[in-house]
Amino acid sequence: MWWSRRHLLTLLTGLPLAACGFTPVHGPGAAATALRGRVAYRAPDTPEGFRLRARLEDRLGRVERGDYLLRVDVETEEVALVISSDQDINRYNLPGRASWALYAAYDLQAETPRASGEVRTFTAYSAFGSTVATQEAQDDARDRLAVALADLIVTDLIFAAQDLP
Repeated sequence: MWWSRRHLLTLLTGLPLAACGFTPVHGPGAAATALRGRVAYRAPDTPEGFRLRARLEDRLGRVERGDYLLRVDVETEEVALVISSDQDINRYNLPGRASWALYAAYDLQAETPRASGEVRTFTAYSAFGSTVATQEAQDDARDRLAVALADLIVTDLIFAAQDLP
């Protein structure tokens, strides 16, 4: 009896989604799979750019020449967040911004990209400890920031993929 109620509730929960035309983004033939293995990447030659490109390759596949070229520019800064009474900085914020543009591989000289956007996020790290620990925390925070920016770009690309040929 309990199983049938749970089953009925599950079915009733899914009905509004089916009525609005909901389709899974990662399903067969969906927008997310349409970009897999079709996008080449150009990111800055920085540690953040390297990590961002690696994450994009994890999510969308690795190709040298694809149907599309994704160009990404990354900007990060470091902001002192917590300052102790001794005027030591104990925590830093790392806000980051990535602007991206997706071009068709056969039309790289085009003025307007097929899709473009900008994503922003932040991460933070603690500077309370030894110099080595602080440097490791900073490197880890920069890696986390690049991964988060890449994930936001992929999300935007999935929405944009619905309008791509």
